[in-house]
Amino acid sequence: MSLERVLVWPEAYPLLLKGLLEQNGAFILDALEAWPKCEETKDAQGISTSVLPPLYYLLWLKPAEPFEQCFYQHIFEYDDNAQQYIESAITHLHQQLNSKEAISELLLSRIDQYAAIGNQVAMQSELTLTSLCMHLRFFKLFQQFLNLGMPLSHDDVLAIWADDDFREVALPFIKSNVTGDTNVLAEEIADRLRQGEDFFDLLLALSDGEVDNRLLERALLSHISQPDAKQSLCMRFIEQGAKGQITDEDGLTALIWSAKQGFANVFDALLSKERATECDLKGNNLLHFAVRARSLDIISKALNGGVNYHQKDSDGLTPYRLAVELELPEVIKHFEHKFGIKELSEEGQLKLIQHVHLLHALVCFILPLQIFLIFSDSITIKTEISIATTLVSLGAFAFALSLKRSNLYPNIKHPFALTLIRILSPISLILALLLLLVILTTVLS
Repeated sequence: MSLERVLVWPEAYPLLLKGLLEQNGAFILDALEAWPKCEETKDAQGISTSVLPPLYYLLWLKPAEPFEQCFYQHIFEYDDNAQQYIESAITHLHQQLNSKEAISELLLSRIDQYAAIGNQVAMQSELTLTSLCMHLRFFKLFQQFLNLGMPLSHDDVLAIWADDDFREVALPFIKSNVTGDTNVLAEEIADRLRQGEDFFDLLLALSDGEVDNRLLERALLSHISQPDAKQSLCMRFIEQGAKGQITDEDGLTALIWSAKQGFANVFDALLSKERATECDLKGNNLLHFAVRARSLDIISKALNGGVNYHQKDSDGLTPYRLAVELELPEVIKHFEHKFGIKELSEEGQLKLIQHVHLLHALVCFILPLQIFLIFSDSITIKTEISIATTLVSLGAFAFALSLKRSNLYPNIKHPFALTLIRILSPISLILALLLLLVILTTVLS
């Protein structure tokens, strides 16, 4: 059976109200003496019956109607005549004071000399005094109770923080009035932060302005990894000292997550020269994540921060090649035009290697051709042919060098045969130049 809560309005309440209104000490003392023991009992059917200190009743003023949304189902032990007296008395007071809170404040000020409000405030019940003040929207009395040391449960603190009006009133008292283990509450608040709720000032209030760095680190990493993470909240963690250095189960730090989420401000705040090499377990570095996030700002910050744009992921793709693979023209253009980074595909790299070594092979081939033409009896324009073939050889060699030294040329190990061609090419060119020099010397002499 579900638990039902019943609040008993004692038979002494009408006499207490009459004594307070008439400022009759005898009535007040008689009512307080007749007041039943404040306790909560539960019967075999699971129904919880409560009697609370007079303070609570003087906040409600009269029993709630059956259809009213309330923590308790209200029942009263006095007769209908007493109920009518309560109704007429409250109506009369409302005409004079205009608000329920003002009425309660007047009545509490009068009962304080007979039953100290501070003692009643300190008593804890299933319905907390905080939740009742919030339900009734009693701000002035709420602050007064806080000054008297009203205990705040963990649920009270979280409920207060969700209400902007009560938050402002309660903030100076949270550290001193909260009950229970504040470390447990801090962990719960950190969980709320990880879910994107703005409980940061509450965490500061509980920590006297200095938050445990471990809480900050865990909260930052957990929050930034959420799909609906907020960059502004992440920055607040960082401003309070979070460094984003711990990793999650996939090896991702908050810095990597900032690149993945496209949070440029967070990325800029966390990036340092020492952390430019961070990558996940699959070899994706900060640039790989920035490319996937399509964040040109983060790509620029990563490149300026020294992140290696040559690093390959588990698929053998550099950040530039990843952008090509994902067909991201804006990212590709950003790499090429702003940073001069351009890389060929594997097929393009093979073609470039082929072109370079074909040019070197041409240089090697021209030397024997040049010798053949020079020593051929049927050729009469030997000098012109020697000059032409040498110039062709020189041009081919220079073009091959320029291609080899470009950023696009792959830095991979070549087969021995190709290496041999590159070695023979400058030797052939030198011999061709020497041969041309001999021919020109002979002709001129």
